[in-house]
Amino acid sequence: MFLQFAPESVVRRLNLLFRLSMKHLRQEMKKLDLVDAGDYTFLALLFIRDGQNQDQLSRNMLVDKSYTARALARLEKMGLVERRPDPSEHRTKRVFLAQKTRDMEFAFFKVSKGWHDVLVEGIDPGDLKIILSGLDRMLENGRNSLGLQKPENLFKDR
Repeated sequence: MFLQFAPESVVRRLNLLFRLSMKHLRQEMKKLDLVDAGDYTFLALLFIRDGQNQDQLSRNMLVDKSYTARALARLEKMGLVERRPDPSEHRTKRVFLAQKTRDMEFAFFKVSKGWHDVLVEGIDPGDLKIILSGLDRMLENGRNSLGLQKPENLFKDR
């Protein structure tokens, strides 16, 4: 039964793409003398919108708060981020990129853009739009199935 389903499985393809992406990120992060591939996304989210609080980062990454806290502690220890109390809510900490990290923005962007270009090579722009729309729908279906909140639209003010 599984053998009949597997060739058509979206999950299998997404899993393989995820593994390839993590392998690529590990290689590229080593070259930049940076963080683990898993921490890359936290920094990427902060490049998009610096100063998010830990809850926002957890929600936008679809990870639990303890994972976020451990990752941010690691990034803070490496001098890549700074956590500061929120002036309006002192129990909340906001996370900001350290200057050292901001100085690496171009190299950081290059890693992400380069991998994007590899993955979409040979795909017609019209087809890519359909693929992205389908992936967005899958994300929404998955979040709804698990009862998860929709992440913020980090690009709405850009």
